[in-house]
Amino acid sequence: MPKFRYIVVNKENRQLSGVVDAPTLDIAQNDLKELGFSVISIEESEQIVTDEAGLKFEFSGIDKEKRNIIGTIVSEDRYSAFKRLITEYDLDVRYVVENSLSKEDKEKQKTAGIIDLMRQYQKEVRKNTEMFHNEKLKKIDRSFDKEKALVMRQVDFVLKKVSEIIDKFASDLNPQDKQKIKDYVNKILRLKNTTNLEYLKNTCKDLLKYLQRAEIFISKKEGIDDKLGLYTDTQEMIEAIQRGKDFGLYEDLQDQIERWQSEHIRDRAKVLVSDKIKNFFYSIVLKFISEDKEIRILRKKISELNKDLKQYFSVVIKSKDQEYRQSANKSIKQLHIQKKKLKEKIAILKRNENNRLKAEDELSTFEKIVSITNGLSGWLLFYYLTYYFISELILNKNLIFTNSDIPTLFFLFNTGIVKYILPLVFLLHITTSIKINFFKKNSMASLILFPIFALTSFIIVFNF
Repeated sequence: MPKFRYIVVNKENRQLSGVVDAPTLDIAQNDLKELGFSVISIEESEQIVTDEAGLKFEFSGIDKEKRNIIGTIVSEDRYSAFKRLITEYDLDVRYVVENSLSKEDKEKQKTAGIIDLMRQYQKEVRKNTEMFHNEKLKKIDRSFDKEKALVMRQVDFVLKKVSEIIDKFASDLNPQDKQKIKDYVNKILRLKNTTNLEYLKNTCKDLLKYLQRAEIFISKKEGIDDKLGLYTDTQEMIEAIQRGKDFGLYEDLQDQIERWQSEHIRDRAKVLVSDKIKNFFYSIVLKFISEDKEIRILRKKISELNKDLKQYFSVVIKSKDQEYRQSANKSIKQLHIQKKKLKEKIAILKRNENNRLKAEDELSTFEKIVSITNGLSGWLLFYYLTYYFISELILNKNLIFTNSDIPTLFFLFNTGIVKYILPLVFLLHITTSIKINFFKKNSMASLILFPIFALTSFIIVFNF
């Protein structure tokens, strides 16, 4: 029966190749299509020389259409051949036997079936599944540990604040409500070891909402400002829990970049290439946004004031209690005054910083002399080079004068004084340029550069 070499693509978009026996090319092509393959190429060959390294195996299996498929496959070993048949060709394999075995051995293996191969395959699948599952669990554990650490910080902060509130308002709290708050606290303490973080967060929010109720106070009139402050503080904590943020932690862009650099660059023995690229761009950004530490602290205070203003505005809009609203308006005015003072401090610090930078850039008398000397020597060199090239053109090309008519003016560069002055001007220009460009504020460089210039000038004058 003729043999046909084929290249096909299976349903998983994997390219497969092999040999199929069929009476004609059309039948071979149809058989491959019925197996669910997309035929890329197929050709008849009298003598098949396989490109695949390995052993040849005979097999039998059932495809998805319940048809019995019999053929051969080349692979490294019997198990690899079995694995290819079930994964690549999607066959329910009945047997896989080596083609080189005797007829009796083939029959024995066919009778034994593929129980040993199936057990090996199931073992491999379990191992791969466990590895994938364990890796996934590790990722989940890392994520859970990170979330739990945040929730624990939130819980500890809430408990600390509640303890301060109870101490501060002990005389104003109804006894039954004071006990209710203590019950909430005890419940939260018991839940600190739970894995149900969502329930723990909700319990903290329930406690904070309970503290916001005006009914828990014996007197609504006394200490209205303190009680309004209690409301805004608890509301801020509730919002922080909902957002999954640390309490009182404000990070500007500079903080975020520096924290990222600490986690991904400074604290790592081996830095990823992608992180190095990110760090390059982050470092450029830092150069533009970096501010004085004191200014950043003031900006963070302004951010905290903005949060408080938001809470007080919320009270003004939502509260039906007239005294609460009046107290909130009073607090808003005070916060605006504080915010204005902080902005004025920032403006003063910026102005002082600009004055300091200007003072650093201002040149001393000596530096001004060096700068003027550098400019003057540069212009002298420029005029000399211009004069030199013009003279060379006139003397060598006879463009304007004949040799006998050339004025002595154009022979000036041959005089002794020019021979001495020009090297000295050149050295002076180099010395002052090095001083200005590389050692502008370095006094030690001046003590080294100018004595070297003087010594070199002395050598030129007396040994030229």
